Amino acid sequence: MKIDYLPYLRRKVGHDLVLSVGLSVLLVDEKRGKVLLEKRTDNGLYCLPGGSIDLGEKVLDGARRELFEETGIEDCGRLSLFMVVSGETNRIHYPNGDVTEYCDLVFLGSYDSATYVERHDEESSFVGFVDFADVPEDGKCLGRTGEIIRRYRLGEREVLID
Repeated sequence: MKIDYLPYLRRKVGHDLVLSVGLSVLLVDEKRGKVLLEKRTDNGLYCLPGGSIDLGEKVLDGARRELFEETGIEDCGRLSLFMVVSGETNRIHYPNGDVTEYCDLVFLGSYDSATYVERHDEESSFVGFVDFADVPEDGKCLGRTGEIIRRYRLGEREVLID
């Protein structure tokens, strides 16, 4: 039985700092030179689509679920582990007072951006593919989003655990 873990945990610990496993997807269209980004409404920063794993959920199932919830993309094909990002740079202070530090598993996948229609919702003011050249500078990106994209652009494909 899957349980939406962070709300479950928050009922027990309130707003205190907690550690969670995050799942992010670096979805690229290499043919068109684009990457999928979302712009968060809570802090105005750009990030890769993703979220937290639920209790009882397999990692890849969680990554696909989060990708669907954030972007509407149901079938992204094969995902491979690209990077593991952890530490204080992955600590988020939410507007409601919650503080969560993520050990984020970043998966790499490919997608035909020509078939995607940009969207937005209460969590994201923008979700869509942008040219690699137009990826916002680090100060406008959440955590290490810019670094993850640069690493991909440099052709680094060995899984990096940091």
